[in-house]
Amino acid sequence: MEEGPGDILVFLSGQEEFESIEGLVHENLKKLPEANQKLLIYPLFSSLPSEKQMKVFTPAPVGFRKVIPATNIVETSVRIPRVKYVIHPGLVKVCNYSPDSGIESLIVVKTSKAQALQRR
Repeated sequence: MEEGPGDILVFLSGQEEFESIEGLVHENLKKLPEANQKLLIYPLFSSLPSEKQMKVFTPAPVGFRKVIPATNIVETSVRIPRVKYVIHPGLVKVCNYSPDSGIESLIVVKTSKAQALQRR
């Protein structure tokens, strides 16, 4: 946490990715000295109750940094204060219609250049 203050926004293609990301963060934090383990994880997904969603808008305690794993909900005119760093893996979920089967499904695809620029 030597890069200065500011929270971290991590774009995920779906809510299910959160569990694996959360596990990885906690696992790797344990490897650091206790003084460097000052990360708080506050996810932001449309299916979260509003009181949990609101946590991303409150400041982290002094000396802590928030990590906000989020889906594309944050693209809909939501401005999260204190975000200084954005991690974008370049993937999004989109609705795909198969004319052969007549079924719609969500698939993970590469982000368009325009969408990536919007997420900066």
